[in-house]
Amino acid sequence: MNNLELEITSKAYNDIEIIADFIAKDNKSAANRMVKLFYKTFEMFLTHPNIGKTRKDFTYLDVKFYVVRKNYLIVYRIIDNKILRILRVLTTYQDVCSEL
Repeated sequence: MNNLELEITSKAYNDIEIIADFIAKDNKSAANRMVKLFYKTFEMFLTHPNIGKTRKDFTYLDVKFYVVRKNYLIVYRIIDNKILRILRVLTTYQDVCSEL
Protein backbone atom coordinates (compact mmCIF):
# COMPACT_ATOMS: atom_id res chain seq x y z
CA MET A 1 0.00 0.00 0.00
CA ASN A 2 1.30 3.43 -0.94
CA ASN A 3 1.30 6.31 1.46
CA LEU A 4 0.75 8.94 -1.18
CA GLU A 5 -1.02 12.15 -0.35
CA LEU A 6 -3.53 13.36 -2.94
CA GLU A 7 -3.17 16.95 -4.09
CA ILE A 8 -5.46 18.54 -6.67
CA THR A 9 -4.36 21.76 -8.34
CA SER A 10 -6.66 24.73 -8.75
CA LYS A 11 -6.47 24.24 -12.53
CA ALA A 12 -7.73 20.66 -12.14
CA TYR A 13 -10.59 21.82 -9.88
CA ASN A 14 -11.46 24.43 -12.50
CA ASP A 15 -11.31 21.84 -15.28
CA ILE A 16 -13.75 19.60 -13.37
CA GLU A 17 -16.11 22.50 -12.81
CA ILE A 18 -16.10 23.42 -16.51
CA ILE A 19 -16.73 19.81 -17.54
CA ALA A 20 -19.53 19.39 -15.00
CA ASP A 21 -21.19 22.66 -16.05
CA PHE A 22 -21.09 21.60 -19.69
CA ILE A 23 -22.62 18.19 -18.98
CA ALA A 24 -25.19 19.69 -16.58
CA LYS A 25 -26.67 21.80 -19.38
CA ASP A 26 -28.22 18.57 -20.67
CA ASN A 27 -28.22 16.31 -17.64
CA LYS A 28 -27.43 17.35 -14.06
CA SER A 29 -27.36 13.81 -12.70
CA ALA A 30 -24.90 12.77 -15.41
CA ALA A 31 -22.70 15.71 -14.45
CA ASN A 32 -22.75 14.61 -10.81
CA ARG A 33 -21.88 11.03 -11.81
CA MET A 34 -18.96 12.26 -13.92
CA VAL A 35 -17.55 14.33 -11.05
CA LYS A 36 -17.86 11.34 -8.72
CA LEU A 37 -16.07 9.19 -11.27
CA PHE A 38 -13.18 11.66 -11.46
CA TYR A 39 -12.75 11.60 -7.68
CA LYS A 40 -13.07 7.82 -7.56
CA THR A 41 -10.32 7.64 -10.19
CA PHE A 42 -8.11 9.97 -8.13
CA GLU A 43 -8.53 7.63 -5.16
CA MET A 44 -7.64 4.64 -7.37
CA PHE A 45 -4.37 6.39 -8.29
CA LEU A 46 -3.37 6.31 -4.61
CA THR A 47 -3.29 2.51 -4.65
CA HIS A 48 -2.22 2.15 -8.30
CA PRO A 49 -0.12 5.26 -9.00
CA ASN A 50 1.60 3.87 -12.08
CA ILE A 51 -1.58 2.96 -13.94
CA GLY A 52 -1.25 6.06 -16.11
CA LYS A 53 0.95 6.24 -19.17
CA THR A 54 3.62 8.71 -20.17
CA ARG A 55 3.03 10.37 -23.53
CA LYS A 56 6.20 11.77 -25.06
CA ASP A 57 4.14 12.71 -28.10
CA PHE A 58 2.27 15.21 -25.85
CA THR A 59 5.03 16.43 -23.53
CA TYR A 60 8.46 15.71 -22.16
CA LEU A 61 7.26 16.70 -18.69
CA ASP A 62 7.37 13.97 -16.06
CA VAL A 63 3.62 13.38 -16.01
CA LYS A 64 1.25 10.48 -16.51
CA PHE A 65 -2.00 10.41 -18.45
CA TYR A 66 -5.09 8.36 -17.74
CA VAL A 67 -8.18 8.21 -19.97
CA VAL A 68 -11.63 8.22 -18.36
CA ARG A 69 -14.66 7.26 -20.48
CA LYS A 70 -12.81 7.89 -23.76
CA ASN A 71 -13.38 11.66 -23.65
CA TYR A 72 -11.49 12.81 -20.56
CA LEU A 73 -7.81 12.83 -19.78
CA ILE A 74 -6.46 13.09 -16.26
CA VAL A 75 -2.91 14.44 -16.11
CA TYR A 76 -0.99 13.75 -12.91
CA ARG A 77 2.47 13.62 -11.42
CA ILE A 78 4.02 11.69 -8.56
CA ILE A 79 6.35 13.84 -6.51
CA ASP A 80 9.11 12.25 -4.41
CA ASN A 81 6.96 9.12 -3.94
CA LYS A 82 4.96 11.17 -1.42
CA ILE A 83 2.47 13.30 -3.31
CA LEU A 84 0.18 12.39 -6.18
CA ARG A 85 -0.70 15.72 -7.77
CA ILE A 86 -3.63 15.96 -10.18
CA LEU A 87 -2.52 18.65 -12.62
CA ARG A 88 -5.36 18.80 -15.12
CA VAL A 89 -8.59 17.10 -16.13
CA LEU A 90 -8.99 17.75 -19.84
CA THR A 91 -11.35 16.69 -22.58
CA THR A 92 -9.91 14.83 -25.53
CA TYR A 93 -11.32 17.64 -27.69
CA GLN A 94 -8.86 20.13 -26.22
CA ASP A 95 -5.35 20.74 -27.53
CA VAL A 96 -3.67 18.78 -24.74
CA CYS A 97 -0.17 19.92 -25.62
CA SER A 98 -1.05 23.61 -25.32
CA GLU A 99 -2.90 23.04 -22.03
CA LEU A 100 0.17 21.62 -20.31
